[in-house]
Amino acid sequence: MSVSRDTRQTEFPNTPGIPSDPETPAELRERIDRTRRELGDTIEELAARADVKALAQRKAAGAVRAGRRNAVPLAAAGGTVLALVVAAVVLRRRQAQRRRYPLRHDPRTPASVRRLVERMAA
Repeated sequence: MSVSRDTRQTEFPNTPGIPSDPETPAELRERIDRTRRELGDTIEELAARADVKALAQRKAAGAVRAGRRNAVPLAAAGGTVLALVVAAVVLRRRQAQRRRYPLRHDPRTPASVRRLVERMAA
């Protein structure tokens, strides 16, 4: 089934890549080369957008720069968090020890009470 030139021009009047009226083979080659270059540029742009590793590296570099700009507040916040974690660990250990040995090893417990507790435990 052949399509005449008149039908092609009415179906695709200004479509890029489809010549409306090819005059010479050189003009066709130039249009094909231009279309290939445009397609190559588009593919490169899409590949750059889809490159997850490069995107992650750019974001990491940005985070490092932001961290260097805000080094003092960041260090203060990190120190505060570290101090809170250490305090929580120490308090939790003390509570666990008190639960295991409620009255025997508490220095505030009078000696008479400690002896009574030891007798009851034996």
